Amino acid sequence: MGQAWNADDPLNTPNGIRSPAYITKKLTLAANQVLKRYGTLDVPWGKVFRFKSGDVDLPANGCTSRFGSYRAIEYRPDRNNTFKAVGGDSYVAITEFGKKPKAMVSLSYGNASQKGSKHISDQLKLMSEKRLRPALLERSDILKNLEEKEELTY
Repeated sequence: MGQAWNADDPLNTPNGIRSPAYITKKLTLAANQVLKRYGTLDVPWGKVFRFKSGDVDLPANGCTSRFGSYRAIEYRPDRNNTFKAVGGDSYVAITEFGKKPKAMVSLSYGNASQKGSKHISDQLKLMSEKRLRPALLERSDILKNLEEKEELTY
């Protein structure tokens, strides 16, 4: 039997399961649903949860932030018993501050939304692989990667 919360013993309470029979019934029901939908209990997360954009369809990672996930992603049901990422992390950066700052970054869904742009979803693969790319922090690095320059006047 489970033990209820006790303010005098916060590190050890609550604990246990109040109703093992109830939990066993619910776990069996969930396992049977997974088996029916996917044919196995050890279906990979990325087989069911997907990053999709245009023609890109990649294994996803992360889950809703209410489960404590660092990679906060919201999913909605999609086709064929899968779920599509529809929101969550869009920009991730790990920055080292010092005399010369360094950073690794990812703009998860890419750097453009214009039709025909090669930058639609261009960083989604990094997100799927849980990788980051170096940030362009120096003017010389930015200019080496510059694709288009437009001067605005008013």
